[in-house]
Formats: sequence, structure tokens, C-alpha cells
Amino acid sequence: MAWRRRSLLACAAALPLGMAARAQTLDEARVKARLTLTLARYTQWPAASAGAGSDALVLCVAQRSDVLALAFGELAGQAVAGRPVRVRTSPPPAAAGCHVLFVQDGAERDAAALLAAARGTPLLTVGDGDGFAARGGMVELVNVNDAMRLDVNLRALRSARLELSSRVLQLARQVRD
Repeated sequence: MAWRRRSLLACAAALPLGMAARAQTLDEARVKARLTLTLARYTQWPAASAGAGSDALVLCVAQRSDVLALAFGELAGQAVAGRPVRVRTSPPPAAAGCHVLFVQDGAERDAAALLAAARGTPLLTVGDGDGFAARGGMVELVNVNDAMRLDVNLRALRSARLELSSRVLQLARQVRD
């Protein structure tokens, strides 16, 4: 099972995106959704947090795209550490009850408020906006030569008491401390 997850992460990170057009395609959105789910599988939450012991893992998506909402919606019911994934595509401003939060590029106004509200809580934040990790997000998905890469903000992860597997960190394009 572990080899399968490693393979999925490696494939997703290197998957060509074919981004000739700027509009996000369903394939590109699915890559981002699957990669976000894989990151959740490689995240360790503090034992006392809701992320570690609740019945479902709640993945919230702050998006401006129906295509992205559809792609993330396809993840509902999959499992992370034996827990079913529940997807919410309209998180409240504080992202209360979320374990993973994906913030789409173009939702910057929401991103600032969501990241501020999440600071210090065990909430894995992933985004695809330019500079997301530099602004306090934990993992930024970056398109490099039509392949998805990761930039990781270790300070934000530590502040939230989250740990990301060293295997993920090895795949990252950039790890900021």
C-alpha cells in the first residue's frame, strides 16, 4: 500500500498538465485535487487535534471555478488513514471544521482571511496562487514546464503542529524554512 501512495505522489508531481490555454481544464483541476488528497495522506496531525481522530477528513475548497469544485467533489468518499473524505466547496471564512484547505488562484481576498484564521491551527493549507507559500500557505502547487511541482513552507507547517512526510519534502521544488 505504501508503494502505491509513493507512486501516486511521484506521478502526480510529474504529470504533464498541457496548459496551452490559461483556463483551467478538468484534467488540470483533477491533478490539483488528487495531489492535495495525496498531501493529506502524507500529513501527520497532532494526536489531540480534530484532524487526527474525527470520523471524516474534511477537505474544504475556496474556489472561483466550477471545474475545480467538480474535480474536488470527485474525491468525496475516498479514504485518508481509514477515514472517509468529505468535501466542502464553500468553506466559512474561518474554515472551521476543515482539516485540509485548498485555495485556488484568484481567491486571494479569501486566501488572506482564511490563512489568518487558520494560523496556528492544525489545518493543512494548499494553494495554487503565485506566492501562496510565501504569504503563509503550507504547500503551493506550481506549474513548471507543464508539470506540477511543490513549494513547501516549513514554518507554517510547524506553526500548525503538522508534519509533512520527508518523502514529500524530497519531491518539493523548494522548501522554505
